[in-house]
Amino acid sequence: MRALPSPGFYGSVNQGPVPHRYFFSREKDPTITGPFQTEEEFGKAIALRSKATWSESNSHSFLSDYLARHLPSALLNHPPTFTHGDLYRENVLVRKIVNSATSEEEYEVAALLDWETAGWYPSYWEYAHIFPLLQWIDDWPAYIEKILDPLPLEGAMMRVVFSDLEF
Repeated sequence: MRALPSPGFYGSVNQGPVPHRYFFSREKDPTITGPFQTEEEFGKAIALRSKATWSESNSHSFLSDYLARHLPSALLNHPPTFTHGDLYRENVLVRKIVNSATSEEEYEVAALLDWETAGWYPSYWEYAHIFPLLQWIDDWPAYIEKILDPLPLEGAMMRVVFSDLEF
């Protein structure tokens, strides 16, 4: 699915707003919701969403200021890539296969569930969006790296975003 040709924008599969809660706007502000023509606009939108979230609670966030200053320049050169958007282990169904020649068990992906946030995101999104939720208590992070290219710097930056928008 990640090999689909890029449509040249960041947004939903029908060329609409980005279908992820980090891009929600009560006012339907397109600078927050998208779709976006550039990755810089995508990053700025996350920072704007942070600012709007804090403003709704009549608070100021210095982390929101930090995101506005650095997110658009920290996450660059990632083309629009078709992304599931919610690739957590709960959304991956696997099938056990017994090799008839060796009787060894193998596993393959049978289906992916929960496609509601699928769309065209920067190529880092699938890995970096999962990164803040990795618990490091089992081998799931290693399996993720077999499926997706590991992007630790992008993952670390999204962990900062996660700490701000998931409070």
